[in-house]
Amino acid sequence: MIKKILKFRTTSLIFLTSLLFVLGATLWAYFTLRNLAGLIILHFNNFSGITQIGDVSNLVLAGIGAMAVVIINFFIALELEERDKFLGQLAAAATILFSLLTFIGFAAIISVN
Repeated sequence: MIKKILKFRTTSLIFLTSLLFVLGATLWAYFTLRNLAGLIILHFNNFSGITQIGDVSNLVLAGIGAMAVVIINFFIALELEERDKFLGQLAAAATILFSLLTFIGFAAIISVN
């Protein structure tokens, strides 16, 4: 496995960046919102208003789930890149887009609360 990581450095660095985005968003949300008393707004819609509320543990669980997705996609992308470079790079691009959207979502939740 280490040989594959070293062989496909670009893909590995992209996934490290993705993991850091998700980990950073999770830690940022936790340390910013942990002292709030009561429930926080998790989802807001202009038409319906507040549609989901919860606490900080819900955000941490979402962050852990996002990290799991990034790690699983990393292993899938390494296997794909060994067979077809385009598919491995496509998986890496989709994962970094996912992690950026996760980061933006956590930033929006922090700004609303």
